[in-house]
Amino acid sequence: MFDFSVIFKLAGLGICVAILNMLLDSVGAKEWKFPISVVGVIMGLLLILNYVRQLFEVVQTFSM
Repeated sequence: MFDFSVIFKLAGLGICVAILNMLLDSVGAKEWKFPISVVGVIMGLLLILNYVRQLFEVVQTFSM
């Protein structure tokens, strides 16, 4: 079954990335905003990777 803590982890990750981007913008390090955002997206994808794998396994069992 789906664990709702993943939603909170993704929301927390998104908030942290947004705060980091605002801090970098205020400091004047705008060239770091894009790499930080990419790392945030990759970390989010790694968080949900297991659930995507489980989804494909369930779909595969239904098709047999």
